[in-house]
Amino acid sequence: MAIAEMSRLTLVAMKSDKDKILETLQRTGAVQITESVETEMPENKDELSSAAGLNADIARAQSALDVIAREMDNVPQKQRGEGVVKDGIGVTADEFFDVGKHLDKCENVLSDAERLAEDRTANNALSALLHSEYENIADYGCLEDSFAAFCDTVSAKVYLGIVPFEKTAAMEEAFSGLPRVWYKTVGSARRGNVVTAVCYSADAQEVENILHESAFTRCTVTEDVTPREKLEQLSRQLQECEQQSRSISLRACDMAATTGGIKIYIVYLSFLRDKCMAEEGFIKTDSAFVLSAYVPTEATERVRSAVEKTSKAVYADIKPIGRDEYAPTLMKNGKTTGNFEVVTNMYSVPSYGALDPNGVMGFFFSLFMGLIMADVGYGLMMIIGGFWFASKQRSGTTVYRMAKVFAYGGFFAIAFGILFDSWLGLALLRGLEGSYGSVLPVAWRETYNAFYAAYIDPVAADSSIMGINVPSMLLWCLGLGTLHIAVSLILKAVQSFSRRQIVDAVFGGLVWAFMLISFVVWVFCMVAEISAVETYAMYATIVFAIAGILTAGISEKGWGKITKVFTSAYGLINYASDILSYARLYGLMLSGAQIASIFTNTLAVQMLFPMGAAGILFGVVVIIVGNVFNVAMSLLGAFIHDSRLQYVEFFGKFYEGEGELFTPFGRVYEHIYFKN
Repeated sequence: MAIAEMSRLTLVAMKSDKDKILETLQRTGAVQITESVETEMPENKDELSSAAGLNADIARAQSALDVIAREMDNVPQKQRGEGVVKDGIGVTADEFFDVGKHLDKCENVLSDAERLAEDRTANNALSALLHSEYENIADYGCLEDSFAAFCDTVSAKVYLGIVPFEKTAAMEEAFSGLPRVWYKTVGSARRGNVVTAVCYSADAQEVENILHESAFTRCTVTEDVTPREKLEQLSRQLQECEQQSRSISLRACDMAATTGGIKIYIVYLSFLRDKCMAEEGFIKTDSAFVLSAYVPTEATERVRSAVEKTSKAVYADIKPIGRDEYAPTLMKNGKTTGNFEVVTNMYSVPSYGALDPNGVMGFFFSLFMGLIMADVGYGLMMIIGGFWFASKQRSGTTVYRMAKVFAYGGFFAIAFGILFDSWLGLALLRGLEGSYGSVLPVAWRETYNAFYAAYIDPVAADSSIMGINVPSMLLWCLGLGTLHIAVSLILKAVQSFSRRQIVDAVFGGLVWAFMLISFVVWVFCMVAEISAVETYAMYATIVFAIAGILTAGISEKGWGKITKVFTSAYGLINYASDILSYARLYGLMLSGAQIASIFTNTLAVQMLFPMGAAGILFGVVVIIVGNVFNVAMSLLGAFIHDSRLQYVEFFGKFYEGEGELFTPFGRVYEHIYFKN
């Protein structure tokens, strides 16, 4: 539970060794190159153009991936073969750099994908054209003659087309005044009536004026085929288009095995681009360059040794970076604690000189999540589901870590479920002689009944504080919240001590932490009627509160010493508000337990089970489906509210989260990860 110490690397080497050195730095996986700030460098247009070209190549390769994936979506699952290679491809540094030796092969794959996209575009265009023509011809299905019969002759004009229904009557009336024009409504279509008109060439202009006013759409087909024959022809062409479409998609399936190589190729191009961009910040002469970078202190000698083996003409200067200076953040946590980094980073990355909260935060996060779920069955589902889902992901990914976080909460859910005697909403062990029958040997029953006689009933208002009866579990939740805040103040003190800010550590952190702890002890003794300790706890609470208020302005100057006292006194109200916010733990726990009881106890056990075999079967389905639904909804609420308590009440007291994650040069990419 710590943030790794960082050092600054300043490297001077020959320009001729630049590519070899950058490749070596990438292989170490321990260097974050930063822009040089010692001098302003002129713009290197060649390098900028190279980076732009590489971006274009990356976009082209990504487009190839998209084409293959899109085409495979058109193929049934059983016909897809191996399928598109998913992200999370593990490669060694040697395998990664070997990509540069096979660029021609990569180029061939991309060309095949581009031809695939071109064939798809052409086929789609042809299919759209045929569909449009088919719909147009279908409007003339009422005709039995060929389209050639409606072509013009030497002396006559022949018109065939469609007039909207609402325009037909006006058209017929207009034509009735022209005795030299023959017209007929042949039939009806989707868009209107199919009409034909014949006139002498001398009358064509007048006829066309009437047709124009009638919104006439002329048929453009003049082939010597009937509409039925033309539709059959178009149907065959559409079938051929569909076959061609399936063939294109199957070609994509054959290319699916190449997607892994394309993804590695994209990453390789990204590395080359990043190298070009990194070089923009180098200080250069005609024969040498200067590189500035961040390196974890523990890896400095390994980096220095690797660089010196690459080139003899190199100078590497490494200086530790103080905690009061800027540096990227590299958190050093164990396998369990490290999974909670995903929760912390959702809020923000801790600053380089700050305290890593993940160990303490992870404990409380799991504790609160388990308290909200508080059921043995739910805890088992969280553990099994979390670890199973994590096993399907690559270690270290966000999804992997989040699945582990939910699994850890499951252990606390089981513990609280045993304490509250909650088993998928049933109280199975409390009162073994009750409605659920005897499930234990006689010799064990008395012991179990004695144990569960002392359990905490989450609902019962069995505690009295200042004459008011309240549920003990509510007081426990508020007490845990108070201790949670107290721990955050202790962490604030630890952080201040590390910076030699003794006054702020004692009076800004420890005094208020001890006040909250004393307050918890005071309330506990009040409820438990431990009068001897209650008095001392009350006095301690008052003393620490007064000490915190009066010393609030100790580091201030002038009027600040007085104003700080008043703001600190008002801060007591804020502490009360913060503590009350932990009542949400109790509310969420009760709501989840009540829903579980409805599904399992009320619907299944009491209503369905007495109905016989069918009722038992249906009841089991209700228990499974209902509780799975309840677990999903409860976990969503648990995560949101648990995170809120960590971010607002806990982090708000000490956390400094304006850092940036350490990103090793050439090591952090979307599609792959580097194997050691």
